[in-house]
Amino acid sequence: MASKEVLYIEGGQSLRGEAVVQGSKNAALPMIAASLLATEGRTVLRRVPPVKDVIVALQVLRELGARVEYDAEDGVAVIDATGDISHRLPEDLSSRFRASVLFVGPLLSRFRRAWIREVGGCTIGSRPTDYHYRGFARLGAEVQGITGGGFDVVAERLAGSYMYCDLPSHTGVENLVMAASLAEGESIIENAASDPEIVDFVHLLQKMGADVEGAGTRTVRIRGVEKLRGAEHEVMYDRLDAGMLMMAGAITGGDIRLQGVELDHLGIFTAKLQQMGVQTVQDGNWLRVKGPEALSPINVVTTFYPGFPTDLQPCIMALSCVAKGDSYVRETVFENRLGHVKNLRAFGAQLSPEKDNLVIVHGPARLKGCQVRALDIRAGAACVLAGLAAEGRTSIHNLYQLDRGHANLEDRLRGLGAKLERL
Repeated sequence: MASKEVLYIEGGQSLRGEAVVQGSKNAALPMIAASLLATEGRTVLRRVPPVKDVIVALQVLRELGARVEYDAEDGVAVIDATGDISHRLPEDLSSRFRASVLFVGPLLSRFRRAWIREVGGCTIGSRPTDYHYRGFARLGAEVQGITGGGFDVVAERLAGSYMYCDLPSHTGVENLVMAASLAEGESIIENAASDPEIVDFVHLLQKMGADVEGAGTRTVRIRGVEKLRGAEHEVMYDRLDAGMLMMAGAITGGDIRLQGVELDHLGIFTAKLQQMGVQTVQDGNWLRVKGPEALSPINVVTTFYPGFPTDLQPCIMALSCVAKGDSYVRETVFENRLGHVKNLRAFGAQLSPEKDNLVIVHGPARLKGCQVRALDIRAGAACVLAGLAAEGRTSIHNLYQLDRGHANLEDRLRGLGAKLERL
């Protein structure tokens, strides 16, 4: 089990070579859920990353009654959900990852009922699901709490409605789009998240026959159709995996080439790296990333897309630890996404948490290998970066969290010259 395994890193190696960015976890998960909407044909997804959250999501489909084939090496998932499907999500699986809430929308849309226990995921702060259930109610569903936590969502009919997100939520938008896709009439979602993963997800739905406009903007319109069918789609590259690999090259003063970096999805992030002295040169589908002799400090404020991604905040904080001067990193999306501060201090970094989720990073620090625990996906990635830059040996525990977001990471880093092994 990954939870018992340990990743050992011998730091101090300047990375060189080439690596490929994985398929997007955050695009693949709603697509997997959307396969439940098809009453005919199979859904074929390519470039599906074998991360733990995806493996669990595919198992959820199997336990609901879908037929699923998945080749982890080729990244191809073939899903047939045209048979008898249960409306009740398996408790032991839905509790393991937050994206299990994405199955509620398509189950409600097609079968008019969905039952789910409280969902799991990273403990990084408040991520309310009331956007989802409030939207379901506006479509005509009755939402009832269940003993022990969770919801039973039932509808005799679904009718188009006006819906909104208090704050832009990509899972909220995806769930409401699926719920409205088979409803009668037109639905509108205001203050929608505009992440590129939503755009990619909607491209799949459109291939399935859905009538959706406005993906990638703050207003999304859905006109319900009578039925949806299976379709084929290639999942976009993972911009968060790309960002972590770019910073791996930067923090080691390396010179690497990455396939699958979509710079249009990483505009502000890439600009921040360039301000730190990192060189990025696009050559077709490859991106060259060259770290400077000394990184410059940076100011970062996380926000919703297209702003600086909160999911890359832990890693750029690790990068800031070795920058020459004080950096200022403020987290505005999740109030508890600073657990990695303790881990970075274990490496010898000097960080001063201030009020309003501001952390002042005093660099450059001389990082030294240590023993740490991956608290969540992105905090685990920050530990990997610190370990690559540190002197001596680092051991990272609780690898299940890291594996939820990054597949075959040690193999890809080893291909760039890093010295690491999983035992």
